Amino acid sequence: MRQITRFAAIATMGIALIAGSIAPALALAKPTLADIYNPLKVVKAELTLPQTSVDSLNNQATLTTYVPGSVAFSVDGKSSGSIDIKIRLKGSTSLYPLDETPSFKIKFQKDAAGQGYLGLNRMTLNGMVQDTSKLHEYGSYLMFNSMGVPAPKTGWVWLVINGVDKGLFANIEQPDQVFMQKRFKDITQHIYEGVYFEDFNFGNSDGDNKTGSYLVDYGWKVTPNKNDLSNAIDYVNDWDPKTWYTGLSTVFDRTELINFIALENFLGHWDGYSGPNINNYYIRSNTRGKFSFIPWGTDQTFGEHRGTKDILGDNFYLPLISDSSKQPFSDRYHNRGRLYTQCVNYSVCRTAYLQALKAISAKSTSINLVGKMKAVAKVISPYIQKQFKSQPDLLREITSEQTRTYSYVPTRITQISKLNYGFFGFANQ
Repeated sequence: MRQITRFAAIATMGIALIAGSIAPALALAKPTLADIYNPLKVVKAELTLPQTSVDSLNNQATLTTYVPGSVAFSVDGKSSGSIDIKIRLKGSTSLYPLDETPSFKIKFQKDAAGQGYLGLNRMTLNGMVQDTSKLHEYGSYLMFNSMGVPAPKTGWVWLVINGVDKGLFANIEQPDQVFMQKRFKDITQHIYEGVYFEDFNFGNSDGDNKTGSYLVDYGWKVTPNKNDLSNAIDYVNDWDPKTWYTGLSTVFDRTELINFIALENFLGHWDGYSGPNINNYYIRSNTRGKFSFIPWGTDQTFGEHRGTKDILGDNFYLPLISDSSKQPFSDRYHNRGRLYTQCVNYSVCRTAYLQALKAISAKSTSINLVGKMKAVAKVISPYIQKQFKSQPDLLREITSEQTRTYSYVPTRITQISKLNYGFFGFANQ
């Protein structure tokens, strides 16, 4: 009996030791970046805000001011635990208070090594209120990255705030210094954010990091001037097309630039740089003063503009080649981004642009863009059904917009194939 008792005790100790070795391993299981930015997964984000932060984010005067809070991410049985953050609301026409469906910018606190959560400094969560399909940002950034234009990674978040479900959000990688370190081999000098309707015109290197036609998101502390931007503007405004095109390669990654504007047009990004709003883009310079474009704000692409209450009546195809374009929600025409218009008005650059459009068309087919968007739609469908279960009309609109998004791609490819490659001095095409 004593022998049996001893064996039982040893067995119990062994089980305890094994359990003890497993428990810490399970406790250490945390989401990775591959989980956070995986378009085929939905991560749960539980946001906890004190009442003072809630009040601030519901006050029109302080919506865009960072306030304290905490967040915990979980997916596939993994959990980050509580993470201290600062959070604010974002948007222009889509700036809504916390009680509605806003979009968010999150700042992670840095550790002793200067690293934030999973090495991230910031994160953007978009409420997708201007994207009925819920697919446009995913599909757009997939195409930019596929063509070698650095663009955000995307994922999905089911957001819960103080125990209340807020629904599905697009998780968009922020184009900050962490992003640039991963995507570029050289050193970042500045990250500029373009201001609505502003362009590379003389005098637009004005202001400091928080004012002027271009705001500085990064680099001002080390290089507190906009000399690199001023130099680029000088080249952009060269009056002779040939010397302009040659000089362009001095201050821009010219191939990336042409791919960038071609992608904006393929996707119909009318609210981007080469559209009538000259909006939603970042430019990044290295220490030699050479710039690259980074796309942003691609929610109203693939023919959608939300200019009417009729979802199927707001289709808008941005002209592939035109000096100006009307805004889809009005009859007003505006000049498009000057780098785009100068390119399509100079035969050598125009040819490169048209070749880029053809390459993008082929790439969208080879990567099965439509098939990938359909696969993602299947993943997020249960969450959309949950979020809008009391709004059957909106659920039907979402399905209709997704179907139209799929049909946009082959239609655009056909339009590109019919462009007149030998015609210059054009009207809208």
